Amino acid sequence: MIHTGYNPLLVALSIAIAVFAAYTALDLAARVPGRAGPRWAWAGGAAVAMGGGIWAMHFVGMLAFEMGLPAGYDLGLTLLSLALAVGVTGAAFAWVVLQGTGA
Repeated sequence: MIHTGYNPLLVALSIAIAVFAAYTALDLAARVPGRAGPRWAWAGGAAVAMGGGIWAMHFVGMLAFEMGLPAGYDLGLTLLSLALAVGVTGAAFAWVVLQGTGA
């Protein structure tokens, strides 16, 4: 039988990352409307904060899981998963920016 559990400190860190990332991303996204010049910069920052935060929260959560077996991570696939999280979140924020401009 494999005994599993969670590292409570890493679980708490995962929650803290989620809260901080959400606050930061929503604060940046709130700056998008009405800003003619840096609209895309605010949306890009929000995408990096939200996508990176979602990814980091889940990655730390995976590290918190203690399964009693060795585990490894492929650097290329791990970075690809980060890029996908930021990219998909960026697409969502781009849609919000385009809806705000009437385009």
